[in-house]
Amino acid sequence: MTIKERIEQHFFQLSKSQQKVATVVLNNPAYISTHAAAEIGQLANTSETTVIRFCYAVGLTGFAQLQKEITRFLVEDYASSTLGNYVSSKEALFKEQALCEKVMRQSSAKVVKIAEQMDEELFKNTTKAMHDAKKIYIAGVGASQFGAQWLHYTLNMLRPGVELIVMETSALIRKLQEIDETTLVLIISLHRYYNDTLQLAQEVLARGAKVIGITDSNVASLHEVIDTCFVLEQKELSTIDLMPALVTFMNSLIVGMMSHDVAYYNEQRLKFDDFQTSFIANRWR
Repeated sequence: MTIKERIEQHFFQLSKSQQKVATVVLNNPAYISTHAAAEIGQLANTSETTVIRFCYAVGLTGFAQLQKEITRFLVEDYASSTLGNYVSSKEALFKEQALCEKVMRQSSAKVVKIAEQMDEELFKNTTKAMHDAKKIYIAGVGASQFGAQWLHYTLNMLRPGVELIVMETSALIRKLQEIDETTLVLIISLHRYYNDTLQLAQEVLARGAKVIGITDSNVASLHEVIDTCFVLEQKELSTIDLMPALVTFMNSLIVGMMSHDVAYYNEQRLKFDDFQTSFIANRWR
């Protein structure tokens, strides 16, 4: 078990102050390996004593073992940045003759692993909620924005009432006024996690909306706000590498949604195709 897995296993049994330490450790491993416990406590807005207690709470003998395990994790499993991790994980493939096949096999292996870990009951309930919702709002910030845009584009062709939330203040305020208990909000929150999406989740929950999260870690900040999250976890801290699996997963959500009323979605498809055909034909007259 890696130190990351150990911390994730114990995370929700930790006190609130110890969870702050855990978050700092997971997000700043290089800093942890070279700084004292008192400095870690300061970074987590807590105390040196809390850092030591955190070590005991996750089954370590003390801060020295935490630093040792973190150092090992850095050497074996971690790159200093998403881009750095992405590049370094591909270096071994650069001289491969079947480069395209190798890269695509890596991506497909990630998809299979995520699929094997999927909670089928959660998946079924979510796709039914997507079908039943009067409106679906989709949000993502930073790297998560790409996933939100893809999901919005695809869903919008299949059903009415799908909107992408723009986090610009005035537009956001207008959207929040429209959200109620008939609304489903899908929030994508991948590393690095933005506070904007956490605040959005809190606001829409207060308005009675159902909120579903898609994230990449069992201890992502989104878990603090909502109970229902799909976790697309991978070994590497690389949002870029996660994108093929994210799109595949979102595609499976859409297929699941359509399975709840095949006739309805066929009707929606025909309406979309008819309008698209006439629109394009008239456009070039």
